[in-house]
Amino acid sequence: MKLIRQLLISGATTAFLVGSTLSFAADQIVLGYIDDLSALVAEAGNDSLNGVKVAVAEANAAGGVNGKQIKLVVYDGKVDPRLTTSLVTRAIEDDKAIAVFGGNVSGAVPGTIVIANEAKVPFFSMSAAADNFTNPSTPYFFRFGPSNSQDAAAVATLIANSGFKRVGIINNSLPFGLDGASAITAALKARSIEVVINEVYEVNATDVSPQVLKVRQAKPDVIVAWPYPADGGRVLRTMSQLNVATPTIIARVALFEAFRQLAGNAAEGVLVPNTVDTQRADVKAMLDKFAASHGVRPPTMYIAMGYDGAKAAIKAMADRKVMAALDANNLPAARIALRDAMETVGTFDSLQGTPGNKLKFSAGSHQGLQGDSLFVWSEVRGGKLVKADLKAFAAKK
Repeated sequence: MKLIRQLLISGATTAFLVGSTLSFAADQIVLGYIDDLSALVAEAGNDSLNGVKVAVAEANAAGGVNGKQIKLVVYDGKVDPRLTTSLVTRAIEDDKAIAVFGGNVSGAVPGTIVIANEAKVPFFSMSAAADNFTNPSTPYFFRFGPSNSQDAAAVATLIANSGFKRVGIINNSLPFGLDGASAITAALKARSIEVVINEVYEVNATDVSPQVLKVRQAKPDVIVAWPYPADGGRVLRTMSQLNVATPTIIARVALFEAFRQLAGNAAEGVLVPNTVDTQRADVKAMLDKFAASHGVRPPTMYIAMGYDGAKAAIKAMADRKVMAALDANNLPAARIALRDAMETVGTFDSLQGTPGNKLKFSAGSHQGLQGDSLFVWSEVRGGKLVKADLKAFAAKK
């Protein structure tokens, strides 16, 4: 680990710190948070971070974990895998974090998994969606958001129920886009729905008209896009310019304000799955707390992932073996005990999905969200997210 840190620490100069925790203190527990806070998916990173902060503030106000206050160290990993792994190492080695949160950037996760498993430190991932991150499971990596295959299943079910028969897919060339396209293709095939075309573009491409034209020429009756915010905006604007008025579903990214601003009127009517149901009383209560501390934000899965992950970690940290290791000033043992507690405690409350939905971890599964009742549907109207009218989203007769 020291070697890794020495090789990578030069990238850590952009980090910022909440709280001073450069040595292991017996009266506190340190959690690290490393994610994109200023680049392509900064909305997800900041919303998840602030969800974590709400849960930590609740715990500290209630006396902490067995009297130990929680401190949060926070670094901006942007969308840079090398920088992210450097900062994860810093949180583990220098800040003495018992666990690390982050993982909204799929491209940064593989290196993070290696470090977490090598150091035997739990890593709690938010929305990095590639299926192979938790299938198969690795010892110290836990995911609190849905996987691409879960998003894809929801999208494919909506397409089937809406009577669409010919699907066009367009996605970027990043791991999120490629894995998402693979997942939706498999989900549609399982429902005997034809994919008539799948076009891939480079995420930084300024002109996506060649790909959009090919999609138009294939004459799908519904389009599924798996982009990041900026490139997703370009795709929808190009579709509008080329008179592609086909019903469109955007995986997750339509939840981003940045995407909706970039796409402008071209995003009107686009559908997006979300794991947060604002009709739930407990969701409303948490979002009110969130707004009081961090301002009003769109009610998206990213806030809920952060809150869910921190609440689960706090519950697991109260396990007697974790506490015994911390009281003995044995941080390595506490980290291992926390990992074990995530599996043995196993079931945790969640603000995602339908009322009563639980996160469930075990030795065989580190994918917390499970089951078929995870998503509600939103659509973009006037640049805002509103409840989708699924009856109006149907294939033309």
